[in-house]
Amino acid sequence: MITYYTLVGDRLVRHNGSECHGMPKDTLWIDLFRPTAEEEKLLESIIEVDVPTQEEMAEIEDSSRFYESKGALYMTTTVVGGIREHNPTTSEVTCVLTPHWLVTVRYTDLMAFRTFETRTQRGGCEGRSDQLFVTLMDSVVDRIADVLENVQKQLDSLGNSIFREGQAATEKADLQEVVKQLGRKNSLLSKLNESLLSISRPLSYFRQGSNGWISDEVKLGMKSVERDVRSLSEYQTKMAGEITFLLDATLGLINIEQNSIIKVFSIAAVLFLPPTLVGTVYGMNFAHMPELQWLAGYPMALVAMVISAIIPYYWFKYKGWL
Repeated sequence: MITYYTLVGDRLVRHNGSECHGMPKDTLWIDLFRPTAEEEKLLESIIEVDVPTQEEMAEIEDSSRFYESKGALYMTTTVVGGIREHNPTTSEVTCVLTPHWLVTVRYTDLMAFRTFETRTQRGGCEGRSDQLFVTLMDSVVDRIADVLENVQKQLDSLGNSIFREGQAATEKADLQEVVKQLGRKNSLLSKLNESLLSISRPLSYFRQGSNGWISDEVKLGMKSVERDVRSLSEYQTKMAGEITFLLDATLGLINIEQNSIIKVFSIAAVLFLPPTLVGTVYGMNFAHMPELQWLAGYPMALVAMVISAIIPYYWFKYKGWL
């Protein structure tokens, strides 16, 4: 699907490509969302710029992700999507930047693009493609910042649930769920870190390319975005360490609970071992056992069993093992 955005005053107006006969006048941003081969060829014939395919966008070499051709800058970055659906995935987004247009090619519906579209439709657009690209990158970074803030709140909540006092007897099942949640948060942070590393590379390439047609003011704005990326990378590293600590603490608590259960069974086995020994001795079928002829033999055996269980119990209490 091709969507054209034309500049009207200081804001962008959306036009559906299927309803347009050619590219509208004053087009500044062209968004290709899951384009077909026919749509790619159509746009290439209109603006005379090559549109990379999905296979080309997936290349990981810098030479395939960042290059200049026919006066246009090609920059491919990795963006995280599917967060609201609790199924985070990474996808590639290619920005083709010319002095006249910004062309974006993507195959995933991304919240950052919806925010960027709303932002440009409200006004404040200067009508320059390079400035529009900086605004898009800023929207992507803002989205990552929002996700990191939300993850931090969830980690704080998990930390409170792990270390709160008066744990319920059923907390073992909760701790197992905590381990799963920490695993999901760590996976999300890994994807966000990949995206941050991927974003930092086109920002640096953007400032160095373009043969001088990018203004110094725009480059200054791009430096601000780069600072945000670095700060978020440091913040993400801190959160990764916090997840590691919470995971170790949770596994330690689970191990303590398991040891407590094993301790109870071990003590119970020791307490019942002497009575079992007494019962086993007097359960043997021998002809010459004097106690079998006593009238008090059976009660004495029961008393011996009880005493043999009480003595280890108080010995454990004395030693502080109970």
